[in-house]
Amino acid sequence: QFNHYLTRRRRIEIAHNLCLSERQI
Repeated sequence: QFNHYLTRRRRIEIAHNLCLSERQI
């Protein structure tokens, strides 16, 4: 359960990073 939460949170962070990179481009 703990690992699943970390992966879920990390996925959200990655999504934000992708949005930021797209915005820069």
